[in-house]
Amino acid sequence: MKLARRGAVTIVTALALAACGGESDSSDDAATEPTTEPATTEPTTESATTEPTTESATTEPTTSGPSGTPAPTDVPGDTAAPEEPAPTTAPAESVDELAAQAAEENTLVVYGNPSDQIWEPILAGFGEAYPFIEVETFDLGGVEAFQRYLTESASGVATADLLITSEAAGWLDLVDRGEVVDYVDANVNELPSHAVQAPGVYAMSLDPLVAMYNQFVVAPEDQPTTLAELAALAPDLPGDIGTVEIENSQAYTGNYGYIAARTDEAWATLEALGPHTRAESGTGALLGKATSGEYPASFFVSGAVRLLLDTQEQGDVLDYQYLTDATPLAPRAMGVPAGADSPASAKLLINWLLSEEGQATICLGGLTPYRSGVECEYGYDAIAAIVGEDNMIVVDYDPAAEAERDAIQSRWNEAFGR
Repeated sequence: MKLARRGAVTIVTALALAACGGESDSSDDAATEPTTEPATTEPTTESATTEPTTESATTEPTTSGPSGTPAPTDVPGDTAAPEEPAPTTAPAESVDELAAQAAEENTLVVYGNPSDQIWEPILAGFGEAYPFIEVETFDLGGVEAFQRYLTESASGVATADLLITSEAAGWLDLVDRGEVVDYVDANVNELPSHAVQAPGVYAMSLDPLVAMYNQFVVAPEDQPTTLAELAALAPDLPGDIGTVEIENSQAYTGNYGYIAARTDEAWATLEALGPHTRAESGTGALLGKATSGEYPASFFVSGAVRLLLDTQEQGDVLDYQYLTDATPLAPRAMGVPAGADSPASAKLLINWLLSEEGQATICLGGLTPYRSGVECEYGYDAIAAIVGEDNMIVVDYDPAAEAERDAIQSRWNEAFGR
């Protein structure tokens, strides 16, 4: 699909490319090898009202799912978005009281995987709402962010006030350790159940995986709109199909959600694709080969490519599609760690990101807001209008999911000749 290019969104191609990768165990926001700051390095200070430091992500969600048996009804991958609001266990905290507390706190420190194109509008909007809060961001992926927080917290040194990552297993582990503040946000009753992934852990966005096509090899009118159709077309394509290797945590999440929702049908499609597909380390590696025509089609590509292809020249060659049978959406979650020095400031940023204004702002960075009523060409409602509400595969965090990882990866690698 192709959206009208928006002149108001100007991103240097190199930065845009850096927002679309996902190396092994890295985020969908890094196309090139991520560079992270060592624990001994001082953070780059970013005021909420100034230009943010470039952020590239280093991890994606690690969930797992059924390796070949029908999925129970409550597993991640349940396709219809529930209408009921997110559950609450305690009264929501007062935004006014949080603001008063935040005015007395130090700089808000964030460890997380949003890219520069995501942070820029967020810091600008949050800075207008709370000009007295200074924000520092560290470019860390999920595993590294959690490990660094735990190490620093145990050592008694200053650490993160807010964590933002899609690493499901890491979040659930941190909750089990008692290291996540069970914050109840004032927006919670206005949000769907996907908003709360665990006590104190809120979805900032629901990030999809998409199909990508070279329009000069596969014309827009001939582009498959289901993964099953792509598998049927695969033997006739003049080149291999591209995807991301299952060891990449974002790719694993996508495959897991698809398998959980479609079970045997999913495995049949993946096994049909396998002989015609080559797996790369991340979405960044797919882009060059897709542009050259080496990969006329790719699947389970990071949804971060949407903004790139809609606003940059590469979109004259490449196109993306939401597949009606295979568009998994992974929560990018945020929470306040127990060792935070500025917890009120962190809660205010969560509150703002869950508000209508915050959800509209994350759209500007190419993420998928899910709050009802928020107008966004990349939003949950816009995707559901294309694939159908019953086909929405939201891969919620599941404590039992990790147990299936080895079985799924083994079967997937066998199917793809790896």
